[in-house]
Amino acid sequence: MATRFGGKQRGGLATGVPERRPAPLHYVVVRHRDKGLEVLRIPPEGKDQVLPVFSAGWAARGYLFAEAPGGGWYVRACIPRELISLLVGPCASIEWVALDPRPGPRSGGEAANLMPPENFVDYLLTTS
Repeated sequence: MATRFGGKQRGGLATGVPERRPAPLHYVVVRHRDKGLEVLRIPPEGKDQVLPVFSAGWAARGYLFAEAPGGGWYVRACIPRELISLLVGPCASIEWVALDPRPGPRSGGEAANLMPPENFVDYLLTTS
């Protein structure tokens, strides 16, 4: 019988190294352009650009199938650090992040999933 003391177990002994959960993945829709990676943004009524982010790959693919204009778009998995880099780099001008938006006409019903980028970064830092 082996005892665990919060560390990884090797050969029946605890190593003292705490186990780390893998960082949760989120998904964005992107395509390659001449100047680098382009991230899909959605223009809601009465607000600035919104970055759609998905907590499941299948949801991102469904959104891509229903909403992405033109060709070349694909779903890309990101760890929290990569999403934060997107928000301070190529997507620094966005005003909102939509977590798990639904495809189709936009109305006020998605307000619960809409947040400022700063709040989304806080969310990412608490889940990783």
